Amino acid sequence: MKLLSTKILSEEQVSRLTQAGFEVSHYDSLTIALLDFEIPEAATHCIFSSQNAAKAFVENNPGIKLYEVYCVGEKAALLLEENGQKVLEIGQNAADLAQKIIKNHKNEQFYYFSGNLRRPELPQLLAQNQVVFHEVPAYETQLNYPRFETAFETVLYYSPTGVQSYHKNNQNTNYTAICIGETTRSEAVKFTTHTATALHTTVDGVLDAAIQHLEKA
Repeated sequence: MKLLSTKILSEEQVSRLTQAGFEVSHYDSLTIALLDFEIPEAATHCIFSSQNAAKAFVENNPGIKLYEVYCVGEKAALLLEENGQKVLEIGQNAADLAQKIIKNHKNEQFYYFSGNLRRPELPQLLAQNQVVFHEVPAYETQLNYPRFETAFETVLYYSPTGVQSYHKNNQNTNYTAICIGETTRSEAVKFTTHTATALHTTVDGVLDAAIQHLEKA
């Protein structure tokens, strides 16, 4: 079965998929540029839209000052924990994290580190519930738009922008989209009726879901 990953995989990850029965192709749907910025002195409660936002924050925090942080995704949380930060909340997606902040931390003032293509749900929900936050641009995303001759039967997506990247120049709709989370799946269903969502919001979680789907086929 022909599979496309919209993120470059490691040799070990490719081998794992190959052993499961996939013929693997992969590319990076996104090009990420981390930005230089100063972390405001008032920033004690920090929200991160993604692992890339967390990476940019770590690079701009050489003194490893301790912050209380709130993250979309397990990878972002792990990176921040490994760099001395106190993770208070982890959301499976932006809307999920916003609901946790509104429920448990509404009276705090936040600094929100995000990218130029970030989803609107989190800031919209915070604003609607009178949660005070200041947005800090942490990275920029540029989409790549390759064209493939192969009609892939399975495509792995790690973000909504990955779906947009693939479908800009490819009309294939007869495939199964394996998605890292529900937000990504909500974008994928615009192009295919066959979808599955990973149990864990990590690359390996997406691979697990792809292999499980193949075993059930």
